[in-house]
Amino acid sequence: MLSKHLKALRFSIVLAIISSLFSITAFAGHWTFDFGDWYYIDDYGYAVTNRWVGNYYLGSDGAMLVNSWTPDGYYVGSDGAWDGQPSRYSSGYSSSSSSSSYVTTSGTYYGNLYDSGYGISHLSSVSISGDVLTVKGSLDYYQGNNWEDTTRMSNGTYQFKLTSQTKYEEGGDDGLYYMSKSEFISSTGPVLYITVANGVVTDLCYGA
Repeated sequence: MLSKHLKALRFSIVLAIISSLFSITAFAGHWTFDFGDWYYIDDYGYAVTNRWVGNYYLGSDGAMLVNSWTPDGYYVGSDGAWDGQPSRYSSGYSSSSSSSSYVTTSGTYYGNLYDSGYGISHLSSVSISGDVLTVKGSLDYYQGNNWEDTTRMSNGTYQFKLTSQTKYEEGGDDGLYYMSKSEFISSTGPVLYITVANGVVTDLCYGA
């Protein structure tokens, strides 16, 4: 009789353990909003840190990053979602010495051909050969129209792909003046603006 009771007790314990395991694995992580930031709580009730959850990145304090670059080089917008562009450490910002490799990350790049004293990145040279724009020096970069969130790129050689659709412009107090590619090549700065969309340069402008 005692043996039957022990068997029943063992069965109850095993069943309880199995039930608890299933209840733990069934408990999914969830998002929570606290003190103005989004957090992702894992299966054990802890805030996830330093990793991606879907298209969103959680920082070292657990807060979802917004309007910033992730440690692995991806940009997340105002809603925290990855913008779909490649990492700036891969096909985006890589320095190049070969015309087969281009800067393709969408956004605006700019630098000063002279020492402005205003903290703008300095360019040592700008040249166009065929459909390749080569810029040597440092560039400042911002995503879309978000110029307040500018990233300083390291000093190096950067190449951009030009197409027959690339627009060439010169800006001044009276607005933009459109010119031909040959006219642009013979122009001078002081500030060069490069707009990239879908992997190629859409606008190339010298401005004040």
